[in-house]
Amino acid sequence: MIRGIAGTGAGKGPYIVLHDSFKALDTWAGFMAGADRMVIDTHPYFAFDKTPATAPIDTGTGAGAGGTWPQAACTRWASSMNTR
Repeated sequence: MIRGIAGTGAGKGPYIVLHDSFKALDTWAGFMAGADRMVIDTHPYFAFDKTPATAPIDTGTGAGAGGTWPQAACTRWASSMNTR
């Protein structure tokens, strides 16, 4: 719809930005191949050890839910929690 209104090609219309859905960037390889002015928005976090955490957190339910994030959070902060 946006391209129908703004046109296609260099300098025509806005960029379209999609969030990465907290999935690994390689998941998006080939998505909308040939699309005009598309951007994937990603947010690596530096919360655990000051290096970018880019592992996907959308990993379903059960024991593996959250990917590497729950263990990273526990390793980083658990020793300072529930000290009473």
